[in-house]
Amino acid sequence: MIEYISAVRGNLILVDHGLTVEEVLDPVPVKETIEECDCTGAVADTVVIPDRYEPVLKKGPLTFRQPVEVDTPTVRMLIQDARQALPQAKLTGTAPNAVVSEWTVQRDLLGSRNEDLHFVVEMDNDDHARLRFGDDELGQRPDAGTMFHAVYRVGNGPAGNVGAGTISHLVTRKTLLSGAIANIRNPLPARGGTAPEPLAEVELFAPHLFRKRLERTITPKDYAAIVLREFPNKVQRAAAQLRWNGSWYEMLVVVDPLGREDADAGLLKAIEGRLYRYRRIGHDLVVHSAKRVPLDVELLICVLPGYLRGHVKAALLDVFSNRMLPDGRLGFHPDNLTFGEGIYLSKLVALAHAVTGVESVKVNKLQRLYEPPNSEIENGVLPLGPLEIARLDNDPSFPENGRLILDVRGGR
Repeated sequence: MIEYISAVRGNLILVDHGLTVEEVLDPVPVKETIEECDCTGAVADTVVIPDRYEPVLKKGPLTFRQPVEVDTPTVRMLIQDARQALPQAKLTGTAPNAVVSEWTVQRDLLGSRNEDLHFVVEMDNDDHARLRFGDDELGQRPDAGTMFHAVYRVGNGPAGNVGAGTISHLVTRKTLLSGAIANIRNPLPARGGTAPEPLAEVELFAPHLFRKRLERTITPKDYAAIVLREFPNKVQRAAAQLRWNGSWYEMLVVVDPLGREDADAGLLKAIEGRLYRYRRIGHDLVVHSAKRVPLDVELLICVLPGYLRGHVKAALLDVFSNRMLPDGRLGFHPDNLTFGEGIYLSKLVALAHAVTGVESVKVNKLQRLYEPPNSEIENGVLPLGPLEIARLDNDPSFPENGRLILDVRGGR
């Protein structure tokens, strides 16, 4: 008997390296005060013009982190994309008239509207974080006299990549614990901490960076590439096709979600919104889940003498299933099939022959479900369109998702 080969741990939470800091910033300065009056004896209207306001945070270095998505598995949050990281800072503004507003950090203000309460963080060579606000065209400009309360995180780089078992104490600031904690430790090593890019490398690569990062979609491949770049943890494959809808051209983008057959409405809406900023002028944009093509497959299997037909058939059903097998094989799992990938007879025969006890294999049927044959057997392949993905669930409760018939003979 083999013991201690697996372990299941509970009471786990995801933490990051850093310290939360609160700071009250200087008020927005006044540039000038203008009094306007068009009528004699009337009270003059006073307009206060705010001066340039770029406060600097006192503590540093400011933490940068990729935004956390609530529907992303925790284990995938350990993989951080430094290019997608945002400063961990937020502001609460109190205007002279006591109106309180929440300001959120952005990567830039190019997509901000004049009423958006946005700001950006600019880092200098000494790791000082300077805040920059809008100009009432790209982002709102804060009113003169506004007081800001900043809450931000400090702590960056590989210093936070501590080894397993190195965290052993819990220090609280204002929060009181509701119960006793017997022990604290990190069973896994920390990962993801990355040092800031050296200024010398920035100066070296910046002139050529715009040629490497795709910022406009011209061809269908551009649309697919941006989907994969912007949604790496949710979409495993994407394809696009320019089509005429009867009145004008539209770009049809289809996505293959990770770990599932169909993309949910929320993901499709998010992809469409993200692609809209890159789309080509004059093209409408439509985003759908990939078209799944159910298959109708029938195999004649001869079993070697001495092998039980039932055991061999059970193994064949596993190999041709849409599940992940214990050894990692995928078969007709959604993650193992892609756009336009035809189903070859030779592949089916090879999968069946890999099962112990199989003597010979003959493909009697290979075609689209509920459609007549189209010389698939003669040509040795069932072709698929560029936006189609094969499907073979073989689920009696949902026969419309593919059917597999195994005629197993011989053996015992």
